[in-house]
Amino acid sequence: MKKVFLIIGIISSLCACRQENRYLGEGEGALSLQVTMGEAVEVVSRTSLGNEEIEALKNDCKVRIYEGDKLIRKYSSWSSVPEKIDLSAGTDYRVRVVAGDSVSASLDKKYYEGVETFSVVDGQTASVEVNCNIANTLVKVNFSEELKTYLASGVVTVSVDAGNGALDYNWSEEGTESPVGYYMLPSGKEYLTCVFNATTKNGKKITQTNKIEPAKASTLYTLTYALSTEEPEHPTDEGGAFFSLKVDETPLYTQEEEIGIYRRPVIRVMSGEEEISTDSPWFLSLNSSVSPQIIMSGSSTLTTASVEGTLLEKLGLSGIIDLLSEESVGALQQKGITVTIPAEAQGKQIVMDWGNSWYELLKEETMYSLRYVLADEQGKQRELDWQIVVSDMNVQAVEIPRFETWADRTVFYGEVIEGHTPGAETVYSFQYRKKGEEAWSQNIPAVLSGQTIKSDVLKGLTPGTTYEYRILEDTKISNMICEVTTESVFPLDNNSFEYTSRDGKVLRISPDPSNYWWDSGNEGSATLGVDVTYPDTSVKHSGSQSLKLQSQYVAFWGIGKFAAGNLFAGEFLGTEDTYYGILGWGRTCTTRPLALRAWVRYTPGTVDYTETDKISKGDKDKGIIYIAVGDWVSDDAKYGSQWPVVVRTKGPKLFNPKDIGTIGYGEMIFTDNVGLDENGGMKEVIIPLDYDNYGGRTRIPTHIIIVASASQYGDYYSGSTSSVMWLDDLELIYEESKLPENLR
Repeated sequence: MKKVFLIIGIISSLCACRQENRYLGEGEGALSLQVTMGEAVEVVSRTSLGNEEIEALKNDCKVRIYEGDKLIRKYSSWSSVPEKIDLSAGTDYRVRVVAGDSVSASLDKKYYEGVETFSVVDGQTASVEVNCNIANTLVKVNFSEELKTYLASGVVTVSVDAGNGALDYNWSEEGTESPVGYYMLPSGKEYLTCVFNATTKNGKKITQTNKIEPAKASTLYTLTYALSTEEPEHPTDEGGAFFSLKVDETPLYTQEEEIGIYRRPVIRVMSGEEEISTDSPWFLSLNSSVSPQIIMSGSSTLTTASVEGTLLEKLGLSGIIDLLSEESVGALQQKGITVTIPAEAQGKQIVMDWGNSWYELLKEETMYSLRYVLADEQGKQRELDWQIVVSDMNVQAVEIPRFETWADRTVFYGEVIEGHTPGAETVYSFQYRKKGEEAWSQNIPAVLSGQTIKSDVLKGLTPGTTYEYRILEDTKISNMICEVTTESVFPLDNNSFEYTSRDGKVLRISPDPSNYWWDSGNEGSATLGVDVTYPDTSVKHSGSQSLKLQSQYVAFWGIGKFAAGNLFAGEFLGTEDTYYGILGWGRTCTTRPLALRAWVRYTPGTVDYTETDKISKGDKDKGIIYIAVGDWVSDDAKYGSQWPVVVRTKGPKLFNPKDIGTIGYGEMIFTDNVGLDENGGMKEVIIPLDYDNYGGRTRIPTHIIIVASASQYGDYYSGSTSSVMWLDDLELIYEESKLPENLR
């Protein structure tokens, strides 16, 4: 375990009781959890799961408990789940259990999932049973007997995510039974691509591609290929009319709670027989002839249905159009747009047929927007913001993955539009500008990999700023403009330590003793009238004071402990067994700093107290400052739901920088005098965060930890009573330009 500091507390029994009552909260209950496994795939005609397989899956299952959207408990195996899980009383809990292997495609690896909501009543144990059913999308492929007359060989390849996660289903004259394929559909790409490559008896090569969209989890798709009735005797190289494909969709299980449940309204866009996805812009070529139909449906009577956008404005209809208003419907009718409410739908459906109104709008390159808003009598709502792009471009700018955008940098993304083939010599680039400005930047080079286009990392951006970007294909500029907002700078509260106050005997590092971001070991030592951390006006970098961290030995009636002068982002929660401190670490922070800047003065003393073999009496003491960002989830039974990291010096149970929750970490250890000869008696130090050797650069943190101690091994009650550290003007650095050259 990496060395980390902590804090201690010498607390009288009276103080210990006060701490216990203070953090008890309004009420607590418990959860008793049971998990069952069910195959729920009888339609596949196979035997059910055996007892051994069920037990193996159950033992390997992972459990996550949420309060609202916040993850508060996680267990990596069933054996690690307590018999009773202590939770605060409340109603907004959800438990999710998963088991098995989540792979893109497999013939034998299956994935199970179960979710239940529950409440916890004060003083009671809630019994919850989670039934985990198979969560994959399943595929079987059947071939018509008549294919034997024409085919010499054939194979159907079914894949997810544009070719990733693919399985082959071979055609055979013997007609062997198709295996069952198990797929996991990526978020935002809920479709299956089916490619039938065949060779006829006369040597013709045939390729036919079909797409199943949308595809659903926990559903079996049975694909049956037969000869097309359009051209059965004269197959062509194109193969477009040679095979017919019938798709049978069978849900693996039906959830009883769906009965009688009112769902949010749904908006579907149809162009002829084709359903158009609204998850991304609709790209139309110049002079396209389309007559879309918008079908709006609710599970109860629709009470609100409106549309607005630049497309309507181009037709001379501005503002919000109420589709339930006779006057608005009449105005649309004059533009060739009809709005009907089918009688059989009993007010639960509205159909908006655009007729030929789009024809004149698709004669120039541009981008239109439409916004639909629906609500029903049950209060369920649906909003749809949709874009229609008119262009002859082969590529488009797309949304940048969240992890690619930092405070001062990003990577622009684009992709080849489906159905287009990129040119071998085509040159791609991007332009960008701050939102609200007119001028675009010079071209930023980009490269094509597969269907994805990416620029190099663009640095020098301004934190907390929205930028617009667009893609270029050679010299042709796309009219599809996307936005990205850089991470904001996270200001540290009371970072110059100009404000302190008293909560009884306890010194708080805040102007409000009931509301503080920083804490220290003062809570533990205050009952003896001792502050291990306090302001000092004689040493400072700016303002009127700095913060002095003074390691000391604190005793009462001859019984005491060594206490390191310390500071941390969090809260002193209490003590156990009189001496041992309990700390909650981690303040909310969802951005990724590059470094921590601090002004420091430090004088180490000779170690005169030690309870660890990490440092010996007579050694020179060491100070430490470290910073970490991460998405930790504590397993502490009492405080884990309140704090991402809970430190207990009994044991001790300390913060481990190599914990799976750590995304970025940096530290500086002081072994000699620092700052004594500097101007004002303090020296600037910069501690960079290392992301590459910890959680990586693709994760976004939820919290930040900052810790400083005049004695590095203070969490082991070891150090020197002569060690002192002064701190002033702590600041998070987000821009590479503000780092020294050697740290860029």
